[in-house]
Amino acid sequence: MSWNKIRPELAEILQDKGFNTMNSFQESILDVMKSGRNILAEGSEGSGKSTAILYTVLEKIKTPGEGSPRAIISCSSNDKAQKIYDALKICTFHLDLTVDLVHDKGNMLKQRNDLFDGTEIIVGTPKRLYELYIQNGYNVGELKIFILDDAIQQFKNGNGIHLKRITESLPKCQFMILTSPFSDKRLEEFIDEIGPFQKIEE
Repeated sequence: MSWNKIRPELAEILQDKGFNTMNSFQESILDVMKSGRNILAEGSEGSGKSTAILYTVLEKIKTPGEGSPRAIISCSSNDKAQKIYDALKICTFHLDLTVDLVHDKGNMLKQRNDLFDGTEIIVGTPKRLYELYIQNGYNVGELKIFILDDAIQQFKNGNGIHLKRITESLPKCQFMILTSPFSDKRLEEFIDEIGPFQKIEE
């Protein structure tokens, strides 16, 4: 696949940083993102779901804002959050965008102070995202997209309550849920409460 779904300046940065061109699954996710509809993307391990987050967020958030986050990415583990943060960080520097990492291993006071300084993108774990939210660590008034990576695992880890509390307070924004194929009542109820979603399968 080519980079023709991505704006030229972003495509140039991604190529320079060694990212591969999009596969058809990732292109479908990007198309739905651009339509403004909620996305439910089901794919097996290795399908490119996490990389699709990078492409989607950087295409969605094109210019610096006024300090409030416009994208939040909730990850199933500290390690997953770190990997997505690292991938975004090497690109956002060249786009004049700020990305912050908030996970359970980090110092919460430092994370809160970093968010106070202003950010466009937050990557974190659901528990820490919730803890910082209830402490007024970040404002969701300008949020454009909320993303759950490996959503089924987040619910298996018992984080459904944190995700529900955060999403109940969000303004109207786009949701993107990425997951392996699943049958889980808790996740299904969560999706139904937010819905509707356009489903994309690998």
